[in-house]
Amino acid sequence: MEMTTIIQTAINKRLNAVDQLCLPIIKSSIESASAMISNAYLNDGKVITAGNGGSASMSMHFSAELNGRYNDNRNPRRAISLCADMATVTCIANDFGYERIFSRQIESLADKGDVFVAFTTSGKSRNIIEALCQCRAMGVSSISIVGKADDNICKLSDLVIEIPDDNTSIVQEFHLQIVHIIAEIVESMAKEPRDAWAKALSLADEGYHCLLLDRDGVVSRAKANGYVSCEADMVLTEDFVSYARILSQAFKYIFIVSNQKGVGKGLMTIQQLEDVNRYMIGLVEQAGGRIDKVYCYTGKDPDNEMCKPNGGMAKLIMNDFPDIDFSHTVMIGDSASDQFFAEKINCKFLYVSTR
Repeated sequence: MEMTTIIQTAINKRLNAVDQLCLPIIKSSIESASAMISNAYLNDGKVITAGNGGSASMSMHFSAELNGRYNDNRNPRRAISLCADMATVTCIANDFGYERIFSRQIESLADKGDVFVAFTTSGKSRNIIEALCQCRAMGVSSISIVGKADDNICKLSDLVIEIPDDNTSIVQEFHLQIVHIIAEIVESMAKEPRDAWAKALSLADEGYHCLLLDRDGVVSRAKANGYVSCEADMVLTEDFVSYARILSQAFKYIFIVSNQKGVGKGLMTIQQLEDVNRYMIGLVEQAGGRIDKVYCYTGKDPDNEMCKPNGGMAKLIMNDFPDIDFSHTVMIGDSASDQFFAEKINCKFLYVSTR
């Protein structure tokens, strides 16, 4: 058979398979699975996943989408793949048998309110069946994403998403699409806790008049393994944008205090930093908020007085605004250096996850 014929045949198989996603029973099952997982997160639960071979990779992939992100910068969702810890898997397999590698971990890690998501193309994997049995015994909800559903899988699972295809590779590709669809739905449904921002507003009501904000990760999105050095890199976080207007009304002063060591390392110029900060202030104003002044340490020496967590930038603020009382000031940050800085100047610290 010619190569082009083989390729076209493979493509046709996948085109036909994609159409199956539109089957009412598949769409309904995906909706139910997404609701189960979203409800678990809303009630402080977690997702536990497992599978064998390619399904083990799918298990870890799904866990990564939840722990990290799918599309949006948001709080991490608690998720554990039981395939990821090889020391634990091989220990249990050696001492108790391979069929117990997942059920024993569920016994150890799962709580009521969690959701176990099992991946199995055959629908007959013994260790998956034992895991589902353990879930049933503990009252842990379960979802099985399978090729063909074995009777035991159906009896033990709270929800089964069955893929109508005999080809293992097609089934695995189906599973990936389902994982991505569920991840997208869960990301859009689960509510974001914004306790730090709400707490800041309540402190303003109690007489705190000054707000200090870290820049990257709090006001703007952090650039992974790099520095925001141009306007294209500067994007405000959704959390800050949603609170920008009311924060500007609640606090007399709002300052940014930020280490920008990329300048000292020669990765950007002072002019680039100033241009980016000016652009950021414009974005904040468009969102209805304000930044009264930006204070940045631009060197690369962590022992320098001006570098957070050292207190030099606080002295600059006091020189510029003598009526500031740091004991009635709130600092919102996303790192240990922010917290240590707040402690050093005796102000209230509130932590947010990096965005």
